[in-house]
Amino acid sequence: MSENQRDFYRIQDRLLMAWRLAEVDPTSESESALLAINRELEEELLELNEDSAEVARVLTLLNRKIELLVLNDFGADTSANLGGFCDKALVDVSLSGSGMGYFSLTNAEEGTPVEVILNLESIDVEITVRMIIIESRVSADAENPGFWLRGRFMENQDRQVDAIVAHVNQRQFEQLQRRTQAENKHADSETSD
Repeated sequence: MSENQRDFYRIQDRLLMAWRLAEVDPTSESESALLAINRELEEELLELNEDSAEVARVLTLLNRKIELLVLNDFGADTSANLGGFCDKALVDVSLSGSGMGYFSLTNAEEGTPVEVILNLESIDVEITVRMIIIESRVSADAENPGFWLRGRFMENQDRQVDAIVAHVNQRQFEQLQRRTQAENKHADSETSD
């Protein structure tokens, strides 16, 4: 599969998300250790979510709070390298099991690694996934200036990608349900005439 080829199974959605530039290789030993612990913790939270979504949600919030405190403690050292996440906002996205596209007010150059926090509301999970930007286009809409960014997920994020695929499947199922209900209403109205 070429880097720019899209998955067949993908959805257009509107998700609560935030993103930031990321380093491919962390610049300090402590930063590397924090990222490793965070990845391990997120994998455990995704597994815990299957058994107890409420507990997983609380622990996810605590983890995000700790991340914010750590960013403040590292100050300019970490912020200069990674920068903080932008504020979460509802964003139009194109999502698949191999990557995603999203609208952003700020640009990221092709080949740049980014971290994205996604709230996958259909399965009630929040994840952080890393990807490489493979396309960056300036918005053609003069009333909505910004950039359309498209990225491919990095390897070794199996649980995060599994959660994304579960969300995509759930959204596709919901679309099929709505379509079937609409067709049934239309058929019922024709038979009653």
